[in-house]
Amino acid sequence: MAESEAEKKEHRPLVWTAGRLREALRDVPDDALVHIAVAPVPGALDYDDRVLIGYGAATLVRPATDEEPARTEIEHTLFADWPAGAYENTYPWADDGGQGCDDE
Repeated sequence: MAESEAEKKEHRPLVWTAGRLREALRDVPDDALVHIAVAPVPGALDYDDRVLIGYGAATLVRPATDEEPARTEIEHTLFADWPAGAYENTYPWADDGGQGCDDE
């Protein structure tokens, strides 16, 4: 049975811009590792620790609608993974046997 609208709570996180991230990292040394605390559910304060492993930019073409004209946007994404360590369950479909990669 689907949740009713009355049971749902609106979640509106404050999403950072690239400028705000740059400012926050201004004094952080270049060799400092970046961790990402991922909330297991919207609004949770007990975070799961992840490490930053990459960045990607995708060009999105938004078609015109009755309300807005067609537009092109660039979506910036930071990618995270579990911290280094020994885990019982890795993903067997990964090319490296689920061990992750190191681009350096």
